[in-house]
Amino acid sequence: MPVASPAAAMVASIGSSTHHDADIVIGIVVGAVLIVFLVWYLLSRRGRGEGGDARTATDARDDQLRGRTSVGGSSVAEATLRLSRGYAGNPISGLLSGKNEKWNIALDGRVVGQLAYEETVEVSLAPGHHSLRVGQGRHLSARRSFDVADGEVVSYRCHGPRFPPVFLAGAIKPDLWIALRRE
Repeated sequence: MPVASPAAAMVASIGSSTHHDADIVIGIVVGAVLIVFLVWYLLSRRGRGEGGDARTATDARDDQLRGRTSVGGSSVAEATLRLSRGYAGNPISGLLSGKNEKWNIALDGRVVGQLAYEETVEVSLAPGHHSLRVGQGRHLSARRSFDVADGEVVSYRCHGPRFPPVFLAGAIKPDLWIALRRE
């Protein structure tokens, strides 16, 4: 059917290209989401260690079994740190928070053990002031300081992100990814 005027031709072309424009916008959005996910994934796999000495978690556990402590300089274990890793609260956070990864336990800047999903670990330490941090790669907790007395048991509980805003905050500021709270 012939079109009578150029204005009518413009109106006819606008109506037919709207669907095509929507496809382009959807493609751009999907592409942007894939790029953001890829960057986030690569950054989460990038190592970001705790520093300290090169002792492994196995060395620290061997010292504990022999009655030596690897923290505080004392050769007699007089206090205990109990650390539990719990369920984050939703299935998505379990997938994104590295549920199958073991998290390093850093006490006073030195890795003294590892913590698996839904596991409780006890670490012997000398009485006094200590700092604790849990994490693996970019998934970290904030650093927590505590004092422990002779014969005292200090308990902490940690978990991955529970809500979508925490995912976003943890992607921007990695030490918000793991919640670490004293019990």
